[in-house]
Amino acid sequence: MNGEGAVPALSVVIPTYNAEKHVAEAVASVLSQDFADFELLLVDDGSTDGTSAILQSLTEDPRVRLLRNGQNMGLIATLHHAYAQCRAPLIARMDADDICDPARFAWQVAFLRANPDVAIVGGAIRFFGNVSPNDFHFPMDHAAIQVAMLFYCPLAHPALMFRRELIDQGLMQYDDAFRHAEDYHLWSRLLLKVKAANLHEVVLNYRLHARQVSSDSSDKQYAASLRVRRQMLEESGVVPEDEEVALHESVILERPLPVPDYMARLAAWFRRLERANEDSAYWDAAALHSLLRGKFLATAQRTGSSLAKLSDDPATRPYVSSDDVGLAREWQRQRLIVRVKRRVRTLLWRLSTKIGRS
Repeated sequence: MNGEGAVPALSVVIPTYNAEKHVAEAVASVLSQDFADFELLLVDDGSTDGTSAILQSLTEDPRVRLLRNGQNMGLIATLHHAYAQCRAPLIARMDADDICDPARFAWQVAFLRANPDVAIVGGAIRFFGNVSPNDFHFPMDHAAIQVAMLFYCPLAHPALMFRRELIDQGLMQYDDAFRHAEDYHLWSRLLLKVKAANLHEVVLNYRLHARQVSSDSSDKQYAASLRVRRQMLEESGVVPEDEEVALHESVILERPLPVPDYMARLAAWFRRLERANEDSAYWDAAALHSLLRGKFLATAQRTGSSLAKLSDDPATRPYVSSDDVGLAREWQRQRLIVRVKRRVRTLLWRLSTKIGRS
């Protein structure tokens, strides 16, 4: 589909920069998709290694379009430029070191065609590389996705497919002021205007590298993410105090604060969020309460708090019910099973990599 021809059903964008080690494998997983009616835009963002030659060799497939930046422009500018070149009504993102499930495009295209009110669809991802394979599932419906933004980004950027109309309407704009968390910030804006969803199926194998993110970049990413969360909180009607920010972030980092009445303070913070939301209707009320209750129970488990005492305390009762007390023992059993399964999976992965090197 180079040059002139029928408009494809889907445009796929893969930005690359010094990706010679994995890009051929990533592209192969796209070209072998069950759904074949697409164009693939490979963007060379001023690579200085062997990426350019590899990309050139991949243009033998007529569906491939090769774009070259005259110099390194960075991810944000590269994506904006590439999206403008897409011809299809649907656009899929992918990174140059990941691997698509063979049915990814078929699943996501079918979902968007069946759900015209949804503008963005993602899916579960499978981490691999320097870790044993591990699946991560995100909230699936729009209300749950939007409230999850309070704690993390529930849309995996390289696993997304969205409608071209977001580009045409000027909505798909990454903000360089939120560099390192530009996608998190973008979704926090877009989800106020359009609906998103996630598939239960694993659509993408997400490669992890030993030195994938430097400590400096990680710090900048966290700082930018914190600004995104603060913006959402203020828009919902809450200007948090420093202690409330610390409480909120302690849940995200899974590091309970060493303060007296930690669980009661956390419950008070969650109640403040819900009261503000009653006036602003920023989030779906039921989805917000469900999320906060789940976070509260998980934190109670992490701190070894007594669910019976929490359910009896008026300060914490909104987030712990008597039914939860009866489930505590079953939760402990399930957590043990999960830990054992993870340990076994890690051991098997290490054994397989050892055999592969021998």
